[in-house]
Amino acid sequence: MNPDTERQQVLFVWTADSSLSSRIVGWNLHDGNDIDRDLTDAPADRGVDLLVDGWRLLQAAPLVTRAGDVHVAGVLEYEWVFERVVPRTTTRDEGDDEVFGR
Repeated sequence: MNPDTERQQVLFVWTADSSLSSRIVGWNLHDGNDIDRDLTDAPADRGVDLLVDGWRLLQAAPLVTRAGDVHVAGVLEYEWVFERVVPRTTTRDEGDDEVFGR
């Protein structure tokens, strides 16, 4: 990544259950160019839709097996972390459609 021409976007999403195909119920975007960016609309309907939009999956919340429970996640249930590198020229004024590749 060239920091003069590109920036990293990191997107945290939380899904309704442990499947990446389940619906997104929460999200938080960290943009390397616009620290004040605020997303009011969900970035996608399901986690897998983000992969189609060019986001790379970096991490998924580990599922822990406990006696009596099939799967229990950690502190933040069903958290997924995505990232992508985009041109530094994209700004907040150009809208969320460009940020999410729509």
